[in-house]
Amino acid sequence: MSYMRSSCGSSLNLDHALAARELDHTERSNLEASIFRQRLHAAENLYQRNLAGHYGCVNALEFSHGGEYLASGGDDKRVLLWHVDQTLASVGQEQPNVMYGEHASNIFCLGFDSHNKYIFSGGNDDLVIQHDLGTGKNLNYFSHDGPVYGLSVDRTSTNLFSVATEHGEILVYDLRAGKTDPLAIAKFRTPFNAVEFHPLNGNFLATANAKRGAQLWDLRHHTQALCQYNYITESPSCMSVRFNCNGSLLLTLHRRLPPILYSPSSSEPLCSFYHDEYFNSCTMKSCTFAGPQDELVVSGSDNFNMFIWRLDGVDLEKKNQWIDTLPVILTGHRSIVNQVRYNRQRCLLASSGVEKIIKFWSPFAQHGWEGSLMEPSDTPYCTRTLHRNASDHVSQDFSTRNMEEDQVMLAFFDTLVQRELEAWNCMSSTGNATGHQTISSDSSSASSTEHSESSTQSEEEQSEVDTPNVSELSWLTHPNRIFYLIAKKRRALLELAVKGTGGQHRNVEQLLARLMGEQRQVATQARISEWLEETHRLFGDDDLPTTSAEAAARERSRRESISQPASRSPRKPPELRKVESLQTSFEQLDRKRKLMRLRFAAIKRRCTVRRPRVEVQENDTADAYDADWPEEEDDNVAPLAAHEANDVNNDDDDSNSNPDDSTSNTSMEAQLSQAPSTSNSLHFLLDATEANNNSQMAENNNNKINNQIPTTGTCHSETTTSTTSSSSQANI
Repeated sequence: MSYMRSSCGSSLNLDHALAARELDHTERSNLEASIFRQRLHAAENLYQRNLAGHYGCVNALEFSHGGEYLASGGDDKRVLLWHVDQTLASVGQEQPNVMYGEHASNIFCLGFDSHNKYIFSGGNDDLVIQHDLGTGKNLNYFSHDGPVYGLSVDRTSTNLFSVATEHGEILVYDLRAGKTDPLAIAKFRTPFNAVEFHPLNGNFLATANAKRGAQLWDLRHHTQALCQYNYITESPSCMSVRFNCNGSLLLTLHRRLPPILYSPSSSEPLCSFYHDEYFNSCTMKSCTFAGPQDELVVSGSDNFNMFIWRLDGVDLEKKNQWIDTLPVILTGHRSIVNQVRYNRQRCLLASSGVEKIIKFWSPFAQHGWEGSLMEPSDTPYCTRTLHRNASDHVSQDFSTRNMEEDQVMLAFFDTLVQRELEAWNCMSSTGNATGHQTISSDSSSASSTEHSESSTQSEEEQSEVDTPNVSELSWLTHPNRIFYLIAKKRRALLELAVKGTGGQHRNVEQLLARLMGEQRQVATQARISEWLEETHRLFGDDDLPTTSAEAAARERSRRESISQPASRSPRKPPELRKVESLQTSFEQLDRKRKLMRLRFAAIKRRCTVRRPRVEVQENDTADAYDADWPEEEDDNVAPLAAHEANDVNNDDDDSNSNPDDSTSNTSMEAQLSQAPSTSNSLHFLLDATEANNNSQMAENNNNKINNQIPTTGTCHSETTTSTTSSSSQANI
């Protein structure tokens, strides 16, 4: 009896201990999630670190269940296994484990089983290989009729996984039944780019097809799709589908569109995300949820950046919402970003693409990491020089095991993005081109990249596609040519994104006008800042005022010096005062001409940068590129030149009455913020200024003769110098 009581007591104590341990674990997890959520909510940037291990582009990333491991695969045909905690703790480069079995070509997709015993990899060699995670050996090979683009392992079962093939099939394998006779869920003529099992119910899976878009399937009744999500006629090609952790939301990514959010049970989208710099078209990209409660949406872009949108403003009870709040933009990649994945347990983002590196992103500062959390990047773009004329044929040799940056590969994709943007005509584009971004490692030709758009449209059609008045913006608002070309297609991209919201009526012109207004404001501020920096560099801080308050202070100081008693210095004869006044006037005129030359040189230099010369043999490309910079209307030139000529006249009058007055210099700030940078207005304004200066000198000479002032050698020298300067500037 006593034994039974002690046994019962021990059992109760064990249950209590296990319950307390589970509660403690739950509380700890909730505390970690709260810290992660707070830092991600406040983040304007993330800390970053590079991982080097591959010899080519990294096309696939996947975290294991529990976040302990990261698998990566790419063009070098190898599957690498990274131990996340050891990699984070290491100061130098942590060496990953390499799976023994290699593919015969590029790797496109990866997956872990629910118990982290196996890694599945699929690629361009038509194979799916099952690797043993512990030993790295190959366990099974699954052959297909075409390249394998997508792969997903059922989280509710240890035996089921599905693949998406270029041959247009969705196949489900059961490891218990062997590798023969898989269940064919769908069979289309167009490729499937991705597949994803529902995280809580393995009977459902989502697919991404090049023509059919995003669909939901039921394995028990798979004769037709259970749900066809909003079909976008202008962009039917879907690249990626991704469920959140509990399967209540589905994220899709279409070609040339930002991510679109759905409820899995409804064909209408909950919302569409938008940013005017986001663009994806040339490579196969993925999207993912991030954050402890999946409150973030992440995707890479063709402009080398990553975009993170927050779900704070999304109402899950409404449909067709438009989310254009400013996202967090992560910079650091030096080419296209294709793959993004989130580690929930360690609050860690991983990204990869055309480069040979993998990037880790975290809201926590760690030794050896770069970046910040609260301050956006100083340069929100890649600073390297873009290539424009790369070869269409690229070969890869991985025998050297070189992990350095491949300039040939970067040049190939730089050119690919620019050609895609130049050739795209939204009125004829149906998004029918698909393909994966990699280059075949055993061939000298590029694999099926999706840049073959029809370029036979007329000039009238192309002008309707391009966003008007883009050339009026400062070059400083377009860090490189990819940003500029995206801005030219902003109208077409905006219209396409609006159609992606399920046909919801929105005023595209109002949205476009708001975007253009913001861009003009940024451009004006950039021009003013550039002018101030140039004047400071040439004249110094003590020569020119930079603000109206500083100019007023200098004016007060000048008047106080004039009002000082005359006893401090002997009074000069009237004739000498007149001569000195005339000399000061010439000096003031010469100073104004120097300012005008500075301003026009800056404008011409900016125009020259914005219209780079290309080689003679590229006539078609050169013509198209020169057409990107339309000249201003002639009606705007004359009023502008007349207005600034009047300003010069007024300044000259003021200089005669107040020789030391420098407050007129600040008027250039207002003129610069209003005047467009055009070559027509430049020459007109030069002529008007020089004509006014010549008339001013003539008037001064007449006054000198009438007052019978002797012509000194100094005055003659000043007059000769001024005349020579005027003649040389008129010839510009």
